[in-house]
Amino acid sequence: MSKPSATDQPDRRMTWQKRTIHDAVINRHDHPTAQELHKELLHHGIGLATVYRNLTHLANEGHIQAVNHRGEVRYDCNVAEHAHVSCTVCGTLWDIPLPESIDLTTSDKISSVDHVTLTLHGICRNCSA
Repeated sequence: MSKPSATDQPDRRMTWQKRTIHDAVINRHDHPTAQELHKELLHHGIGLATVYRNLTHLANEGHIQAVNHRGEVRYDCNVAEHAHVSCTVCGTLWDIPLPESIDLTTSDKISSVDHVTLTLHGICRNCSA
């Protein structure tokens, strides 16, 4: 039996760069992009490629969530099941609880559901004022 190679194993090491990036996401609730996090971490000397790589690792390991929003990936510190609301004017994205139930009986094409991704799109109160 052969020993698994390093590429077969997920990267579970928590380097100082990965810890710094993790803490930057966990301490924000505005669903930042990799570029926004990079700008925030410039004074640490962490490069953009390192930010992207570690965000991918953190999401794959379940520490954070990656959310597709308006054609870009945003990062969410909330890893619990939840839904999002997106303002179609300003682009703000925020978390809301999932509804108590979702009627899946309308589709006979799916045999089981692994997870639900739900985003409500509308105009936030700040933009409608």
